[in-house]
Amino acid sequence: MFHKKEEKTENAGYSEGKKKRKKLPGWVILPVLGVIAAVFFAVSRLTAGEGVVQLSVVSVERGDIRQTYHASGTVESERSKVFYSPVNAPVKTCRAKVGTAVKKGDLLVSFDVTDLEKDNRQSELSVLQARYTSEDAREQSSRAAKAAAEGKAQSVEAKKQVQEQIQDKKKEIASLEKQAGKETSQASKNAAKIASLRKDLEENLDAQSEQQAIKENAERQLSKLDGNKEEHEQQIQELLKKAQEATDQIASLQKASRSLENQLALLENGGGTGAAEQLAAARKELETLEDSLAQLGMGGSGSSEAGLTSGQEKNLEVTEDLAELSRLSTGELLEKGREGIKAEFDGVISDVKVQEGSTATQGLELFTLVSNQDVKVRLEVPANDYENLIKGSKAQITIGRASYQGSVTSVDKIALANGKGNAVIHADVTVNNPDEELCIGVGAKAVLTVAEKSDILYLPGEVVNTSAEGDFVYVIRGGQVEKQPVELGIASDSQVEIQSGLKEGDQVISDVSGEVREGMKATGIYKETEGE
Repeated sequence: MFHKKEEKTENAGYSEGKKKRKKLPGWVILPVLGVIAAVFFAVSRLTAGEGVVQLSVVSVERGDIRQTYHASGTVESERSKVFYSPVNAPVKTCRAKVGTAVKKGDLLVSFDVTDLEKDNRQSELSVLQARYTSEDAREQSSRAAKAAAEGKAQSVEAKKQVQEQIQDKKKEIASLEKQAGKETSQASKNAAKIASLRKDLEENLDAQSEQQAIKENAERQLSKLDGNKEEHEQQIQELLKKAQEATDQIASLQKASRSLENQLALLENGGGTGAAEQLAAARKELETLEDSLAQLGMGGSGSSEAGLTSGQEKNLEVTEDLAELSRLSTGELLEKGREGIKAEFDGVISDVKVQEGSTATQGLELFTLVSNQDVKVRLEVPANDYENLIKGSKAQITIGRASYQGSVTSVDKIALANGKGNAVIHADVTVNNPDEELCIGVGAKAVLTVAEKSDILYLPGEVVNTSAEGDFVYVIRGGQVEKQPVELGIASDSQVEIQSGLKEGDQVISDVSGEVREGMKATGIYKETEGE
């Protein structure tokens, strides 16, 4: 926000008379001079059209501006831990007190471990007993295993031989399966060829019958013409020729028929080696061998042959493991009881639930430790000011008389009603390098850097005016007052950025009043302001 600075006033001047006059008392002269100066200043303002008015001005300067936002909140720790009792034991000492600052490694709670030591000794004895029991059982089992191993060795060789026979028989079966496959394929081919030969044979017999009929017909016709050979000589010769051709054709067909019959008989009676019968026999032999191997392996090779079943062996292991775990558990508890509870980091005790002399049960809440090294300020900001909360922005934090640097690390994404019913946004500001003097839970103030700009034009915010048309200032140019519209940027508590409308060095009127008007003649006078 902008704060108008008070200005020192100056007299417009005075004329010193040449003639010596009687001196008046000082208490008379000073008031008179003040009145004269005031009158002169007022007259100069009223006669601006006839003279030149002196007005206070500021110069447009170039520099850096930082826009900030002021907020408040509460100091909180970003790290806390609730400590619980690791054992069932009486509390011997408790140095954890609410508000006490502690260092990492400080012993805060110690325990009376008398009962824990007794429990640990009992667990050690249980482990020894379990070991003795297991060793005795395993020794008996070892003797039984030695006796069983002698009988087992005799069956190992027999198993080996049968396994070798099985492998050989499997190879034989594989070969026979391959041969049987070939024979099956060839049989299929032979079947097709036999069918073709039978068809050819049938056609050959039909042709023989046909030629025989031709021959018989020719012989019948010859017998009819035999009595008159001379008259039918030519016809007789033709019939004889036809009969001879038929006889020759029949002989050729009979020869071909015999050849077909021989091929057919060969295909029907031969062409196979009996691989299918051999394959069936080999498979049966394999089954016999596998049954023999199964009989040899009936006893197995487990620990039952050695005198201990697998279940018994596992029970022994479980018994030993449980006894060992019990010993470790009681031993660890004893060790934790002896160690007590130590601070895991630097911090402050915020809550205590245990007292010296009381008995702590395992899991009982003892105390709470909050870090004073990982600290944040939880801000509460009106929801309308949400735009001023920028994650990552710098923050100047004041806690009591101390000042710290920090940054905004998180901003909530929802507005909630506070205790007064007002909508607020919460944000966290992490405190950099907190010291031991910082207290958790106290109030804190934060100045957030909303925006920063370097090497820009700026003016005091109090010299800027606002109208319905926008922002403007009065400047002196060419000895006259002008109204100059301006475009503003970011603003600090006292300065505002000038983005357009002015240039560096422009004289802007700072003592704006109703008497300043556009067009009046004036000169600027720079006056010191408080703080300069």
